[in-house]
Amino acid sequence: MSGCLSINRNLWKTSAVWLRPIILITHVMNMLGVAIGPQIAGPFVGHYDGVPTDDAANVTVIVTVANEGFQQVQIAYLILAGLDIGMVIVCMMTFVWSSISNGHCNKVQDLLFKEHDDRDDFKVIPDGTDASSHGDGQPSQADMRLQPRLEPCSRRGCILLTFIFLIFFLNAGREVLLTGLLFTYLFEYLKWSVNASTLLSTAFHLVRFIAAITVVPMTRCVSPTVLAIFDLAFMFLASVLMLLALVVEEYVTMFTILGIIFTAVGDSNIHATLITLVEETIPVIAPVMALFVSAFGFSIVTIGPLAGISLHISVWSFPLILLALSIAGVVFFVVYLIILRWAKSSERDK
Repeated sequence: MSGCLSINRNLWKTSAVWLRPIILITHVMNMLGVAIGPQIAGPFVGHYDGVPTDDAANVTVIVTVANEGFQQVQIAYLILAGLDIGMVIVCMMTFVWSSISNGHCNKVQDLLFKEHDDRDDFKVIPDGTDASSHGDGQPSQADMRLQPRLEPCSRRGCILLTFIFLIFFLNAGREVLLTGLLFTYLFEYLKWSVNASTLLSTAFHLVRFIAAITVVPMTRCVSPTVLAIFDLAFMFLASVLMLLALVVEEYVTMFTILGIIFTAVGDSNIHATLITLVEETIPVIAPVMALFVSAFGFSIVTIGPLAGISLHISVWSFPLILLALSIAGVVFFVVYLIILRWAKSSERDK
């Protein structure tokens, strides 16, 4: 994911009109894979036969049917590995052809060990809408004067990136809860049926995908700051509804469904929006992009187990963790905007 985002950012970084939609589309494809992946992998999971052991109690024991040769799940992983290798070959061939045809390298040493041009990363992306740029998507000279850039390794740049990393970390924790624990929460703790729990879990991914597709054309005329505020507000409202579902028991189903749908809408573009928001001030080069993506893995190994243990202790922990993550995300984002405003004013005064 980090490599894909970095490549798209480098290809479209000089276009104020297209950078935001391209970054969001990259995330949309990831959402699509998460949504349809279980359906594609279903036939490869294995074959099972139910063997009734007690007619009176109507108890069924699941017995796995042995397969000769590779197991079905092993075949699925082999196909996935083959697709990954094929994609690597295609990307490598495209990279070599592009570098040679553009005259960026004339020998193998230039191709593999080419010096990175730091100046190429400090293009200016104007803040706000595309009305401030020319028709070709390039920023005007006025935009370049009004939008000072910060280096990622500078003191102010490190402070800003730290808060964005924390926001990524919190949002990734929310995804862990709603992707890995939502079905368990609905089925085991709210006592929903299997079909109802599965349907709402699938609806979460479907609504998130549709909302992300809808936002793509809006990114050309709406600033990342406005989109981020909208996303955080929706996710805060969703966490409140999830908590109200346990307080007002007669409306538990309605509040739970609304909370999941609102979360899906807010979570649909928050990560892509944050990346384009940072790009307006700090060049999101490959190490910076890797820093953002690493927040996902760090969140999985921390918030994931913590949420699972807490849910085992009390059913209230699920909406309370969502509410805590939402409040912390809003606080960090407000602090980020304050520091960003101070950093921009300081750079202009120099």
